Amino acid sequence: MDQDLSLDALRARLADLRAQLENDPLANPVRRMAHDLSRAIEAGRLTLDDTEAMISELACEAARQRKERGAAYLAESGTLSEAISLLTDGVKEPEEFARRLEKPLETIVFTGHPTFAMDEDGGFALRGKRDIAEATTIRTGITLAEEHREARRALAAGADAIVAASREALKLASERYGDAYKDMLPLPVSLATWVGYDLDGRQDISWTRIFCHRLIEKAEALADYIARLDGFASVEGVAEVKARLQASLDRSQKLAEIFSDDENLKDPQDIAAAANRLTADDAERLVSLRLLIADLRKAAKGAGDQETTIGLLGVAALMKARGLGLGEIHFRLNASQIRNASRALIPISRDADLFGHTALQQVNEAIAGVVPVRVNFGSLATETSSARRIAIAAAQITKHIDGDTPIRLLIAECENPVTVLTAIYLSRRYGADKLVDVCPLFETAKSFDRSRRILDVLLAQPAYREQVEQRGRVSIEAGFSDAGRFMGQLSATLAIERLQVQLADEMERNGLGHLEAVIFNTHGESMGRGGHPTSILDRSRYAMSPYARKSFENRGIRLCHEISFQGGDGYSWFASDEAAEAVVAGLLRALTGNPDPDKDPFYERYEASLDFYNTVRKEQIDLFEEEAMATVAMGPGLSLLPPAGSRKTKRQFERSGEEEISLRRIRAISHNGSLQQIGYVANIHAGVGEAISTEPEAYEDMAETSDRFRRLMKLVARAAQLSDMKTLIAYMKLYDGSFWATRPISGGEPQIEKACGDLATHLVGDRRYFAALELAARLRPGAITLKWGLKSMGFEDLDRAPANLDLLHALRIALMQHMFLLGARLPSFARAGGFSRPEVLDEILALDVDRAVQQLREGFPQRQDTEIMKLFDEPADDDGSETGYAAIERDTIAPLERTFNQCRRISLAVAHHFGAHG
Repeated sequence: MDQDLSLDALRARLADLRAQLENDPLANPVRRMAHDLSRAIEAGRLTLDDTEAMISELACEAARQRKERGAAYLAESGTLSEAISLLTDGVKEPEEFARRLEKPLETIVFTGHPTFAMDEDGGFALRGKRDIAEATTIRTGITLAEEHREARRALAAGADAIVAASREALKLASERYGDAYKDMLPLPVSLATWVGYDLDGRQDISWTRIFCHRLIEKAEALADYIARLDGFASVEGVAEVKARLQASLDRSQKLAEIFSDDENLKDPQDIAAAANRLTADDAERLVSLRLLIADLRKAAKGAGDQETTIGLLGVAALMKARGLGLGEIHFRLNASQIRNASRALIPISRDADLFGHTALQQVNEAIAGVVPVRVNFGSLATETSSARRIAIAAAQITKHIDGDTPIRLLIAECENPVTVLTAIYLSRRYGADKLVDVCPLFETAKSFDRSRRILDVLLAQPAYREQVEQRGRVSIEAGFSDAGRFMGQLSATLAIERLQVQLADEMERNGLGHLEAVIFNTHGESMGRGGHPTSILDRSRYAMSPYARKSFENRGIRLCHEISFQGGDGYSWFASDEAAEAVVAGLLRALTGNPDPDKDPFYERYEASLDFYNTVRKEQIDLFEEEAMATVAMGPGLSLLPPAGSRKTKRQFERSGEEEISLRRIRAISHNGSLQQIGYVANIHAGVGEAISTEPEAYEDMAETSDRFRRLMKLVARAAQLSDMKTLIAYMKLYDGSFWATRPISGGEPQIEKACGDLATHLVGDRRYFAALELAARLRPGAITLKWGLKSMGFEDLDRAPANLDLLHALRIALMQHMFLLGARLPSFARAGGFSRPEVLDEILALDVDRAVQQLREGFPQRQDTEIMKLFDEPADDDGSETGYAAIERDTIAPLERTFNQCRRISLAVAHHFGAHG
């Protein structure tokens, strides 16, 4: 490779180009750099081997920087001992110490979705001592079984960290209160997962697969408990506990193996045989750990030394936290699935007012009069409704696998109280209500607009009150992910905070303040999903602000905050013992040492804060509905995302006609990831410039004096630093026919003149580039205002996007040009196999390269005659000529495939700069 194309030279060239922007604001450094690289590729001065090496170096550097940021992210956490000491500072009595820590204050929930962009080894490389190059390998795909295995690995690492937290709490209690610690079972943090149980928008998880997952988890938990007790076998009573666990482990492993074999669970007789083995009331059957936990506590109390006592109590605390599994499981369904399941059971009109007295009375009466239906595995095998099937599955799990651990039923896109009550009806009908927490998910603009009314009406309903009194807690879920795309990340965050405060108000007002409040904030690592980029403390305080927490504290309501770690990015925080313990310590430390939120100007100056929220919200909602935004967000960035999950990018629906034709068709993570990949995360910072422009000095002062506002703006500043409208335009310019028509005008690239002309002709009337210009025209004024506003607030380096990020974008745009030119050079061919040359070129322009390559290989098959010719006795000569098909494979198809794979590798490197995929 020529010296002037070295990475150092390219960085210097980019710096020069950026320096020229002051005098030439219309210049586009990334586009110009991409043009230079593209000319080098087409002239043969830059080969695909060269670009491969460049990508490897840039990707390794991006991963290395992400690893360094990760270390800084956890630096404030301190130790578990310090966090627990702060959490119990000033607690004088052992009873109060025990009460404060006896139930989880935080729950770590491992979720999934298409966020497995890098191999599992990449997570270990980001947090441990592995070669950082392992964090640059993209996945070629992942199955649900693989997702579940990785979630179990993360859950196991989380278990080690929460046992360490329990042990530190016991040590502190022994120092403060003497032998009183022997009666404690501290459990400040717990675990949960929905991987393998999330049925929202997917239909590929069968009931047999659900039981396979749950039985595997049971077997692994039992094996873990046995291993943790190995060092205490000599303590009186422990050997008996181990023997009971071992017998159940042997049984559970056999059952897990049976339910893992999908092929042998298709025949009704085989299903019945498997189910009968699970339901058999034999001596090895174990569905509760309560007696064994009591035996361990007794053994711990009688142990001769403190280390043994604390060790045994730590295992008992883990058993209490996880039960006969690796954590609480979360089933998730869509509100439409709940409604569809109930229509034949509760006669509510389709056009009924779901806040109205008539509908509420009907469903309350139905719940009051419901007679539980006995169910078995035949009921599961014959049930077709997802919602009824989940209710039956929950009942069977509590009867035959784990009768202690709660099951969460999350209802996505829940916008009215009747849907929640309907879910309660289903859980009671099928006998699952004693351990099921029905949990509405607030994630749409409509649900946040109605949140106060939903809570007000719901908490007043007799059936709901009876259910939460039985369960001892009120549970809600707040969706940073979908809300963040529907109404923008910042306004979603503020709407969620308001929802949290409203729950505290409504619980007190409705006489439910004696119950525990559980708030599951489903976000993740990406800024587009509420993953704050600064620290684990900021992440926790961003998702659940000190102000919201104090709303519960002031009312005497115990709060358990649940926080999600999503897919490959989230699981990486649990790839080393040190990182996992730092995460747990950080989550606990975030509960202490906060400025008094009652004196925070963000809340004192209510009108200014409300104006800020309303302005950002309106801009984001309008933006989401714009055709130009849909065109750009569903454009090249979406296709550049590597396959990163078992769940499809687009939602699957139970009934035809339920799918919307808009940005709502794609999932939030794919939406966010698409914007990341084209260099402009508008879903985070669009509208903020307009909001602060109304009173710039007031917001500048607020950024200095308000803990809450400063934290919000830290996220905005990082997103703005990684965004460049010119980069977005550089990508979309490739869909401008005039660009291709004028590219060879200098005469210096005669070899591509014909291909450029064909591209120019093919793109006549294409709207993609013009949609980007419309979007830029809308967003640019606010972006300029935001830039100056952030600078006045003290956020520096906003003009300096990471040079390596610019280089990655420029290199990929050059590679995309190479793919487009390869497609345009395809020879004319008659329509065959259901596709034509223009259709293949359309696929390449849409970056559906995998399909294009598949079709081209079908249309231009290669000779496979080397071995065949040896079979014949009659001699024949090889004329030595190369078939045209072989030339097409060598010169077009193989380079096209390789170039696209390089583009996908760049996608992972870009995600490293953002700290997460999507």
